[in-house]
Amino acid sequence: MPKLQRLLYINSESTHPQSAALSAAVYEPVAGSITQVDPTSEGLPYASVHAAMIDGWRVIQAPDVWAGIGTDDAGEVIGFQFILEKIEDFD
Repeated sequence: MPKLQRLLYINSESTHPQSAALSAAVYEPVAGSITQVDPTSEGLPYASVHAAMIDGWRVIQAPDVWAGIGTDDAGEVIGFQFILEKIEDFD
């Protein structure tokens, strides 16, 4: 069984890992897998980035607090985006 990388994107209220998660999306290492954020889903997989870290997810990218400031794109993204990874066995 190969070990493959899973990705978890979490947008949170601030750059602090314990701040509340606003949205999340998991990208699975499966051919043809489609990831969409479902606004009608009941809750998020984790309440914060810190909660995901406790479950074994590793932060591979923290948010850039200056991204988009002073441009037309400012405010386009909700919250501050963290990218996490987890290496797991997959069939």
